[in-house]
Amino acid sequence: MDGPVDTDVPDETGDQAPAVLAEALSNTVRHAHAQRVDVRFTVGADVVLTVTDNGVGIGGAAPSGGLVNTRSRAELLGGTPSIEAPEAGGTRVVWRVPRAAPGPAGAANGFSP
Repeated sequence: MDGPVDTDVPDETGDQAPAVLAEALSNTVRHAHAQRVDVRFTVGADVVLTVTDNGVGIGGAAPSGGLVNTRSRAELLGGTPSIEAPEAGGTRVVWRVPRAAPGPAGAANGFSP
């Protein structure tokens, strides 16, 4: 974990991140045949959860089930998920959401005029 994880993760993001992590780990256990999985959680301008395994990879399969939920959870918070195939093999899921949720027009520092 890197960054101000304990102090600067918005509640909404903190509520969604464990479900995203659980889904990524579940997919690794059920499908990847991996020997290793790495989890990284960083907080900067964005909150980024990255789960990388060294398994068989996702291939050309279209995201379904839990991966669709992962996308919905990111989009709900103004973010994006990605599923990548690392050069060394396996699968990398990157769930990225803004640390500061977009506010209404004219809002600054969480306050509206």
